[in-house]
Amino acid sequence: MSFSTEVSAELAALQIKKPCCRRALVLGMLMGARKSEENKYISYFYEKSSAELVFDSLKKIFHADAGLDEMVRAGRKTYALSFKSSGVADFLYEVEKDSDMAVHAIAGFKCGGCQNAFLRGVFMGCGSITDPKRSYHMEFVFPCEGRANIVDKMLTAIIGKPNRIKRGERYSVYYKNNNAILDFLYGVGCSHSGIYMANSFIERDIRNNENRATNCVARNISRSVGAAQKHVSAIESLIESKRFDRLPKELRYTARLRLENDSASLYELALMHEPSITKSGLNRRLARIMEIARENEK
Repeated sequence: MSFSTEVSAELAALQIKKPCCRRALVLGMLMGARKSEENKYISYFYEKSSAELVFDSLKKIFHADAGLDEMVRAGRKTYALSFKSSGVADFLYEVEKDSDMAVHAIAGFKCGGCQNAFLRGVFMGCGSITDPKRSYHMEFVFPCEGRANIVDKMLTAIIGKPNRIKRGERYSVYYKNNNAILDFLYGVGCSHSGIYMANSFIERDIRNNENRATNCVARNISRSVGAAQKHVSAIESLIESKRFDRLPKELRYTARLRLENDSASLYELALMHEPSITKSGLNRRLARIMEIARENEK
């Protein structure tokens, strides 16, 4: 079961006692419905309990002529809900007009819980969400712009402005911000999935910090190895040209230590000197050796 399906199943299992909130839930679930050739509406669901919930509620609340069929669509088990309902048709017609009326007035919300119930339904009927262990993306897809605009306004007022995109004849409202997605999940009562997502944030941050630390160490090692190889090449060049013995005593001493310890860091190499020298002092000696080697090449 995908994370998106798990979220839908969790939402479908939540109890709704007030009739007004149940009505709002059903209207939200049908925001993705399209007109079919038989002058019916058809809506597709990918989670069984959500499909059964809207099917039963549609008949009880709107006295709709409805049918629910299981099918395979695009290689995925799907539940196709077909129905006729003047009440739902009137609601969708008003939404599609894209007027300045708020959805509260169009849908007839009667209490403070109706809005959350409606958005809960919108997710079950039109929404999807990626597993937060992989990426952050929550999207709602609608068959017309008016419906997308209504949900856009609601979400903007609650959790912030979503992104928009049109793909063919579909209008999408989506978030890629983890905090906005988490706010939505908790807001509609999806606490179990919200906790899973919050834990995923923490795990991902820890993993990213560990990766950054590892990459930083790797870069430092790479730089150290590269510098050591240049030192060794310069010293070998001086030996081959028989100029090594002409170096001042302290430079010869440092050069021999570098040849014998080509993988040592500058800090480690400085401590190997007797008496030990500072890292900056070692850098000056190695820089002088490199300079003499370059002069030798001219």
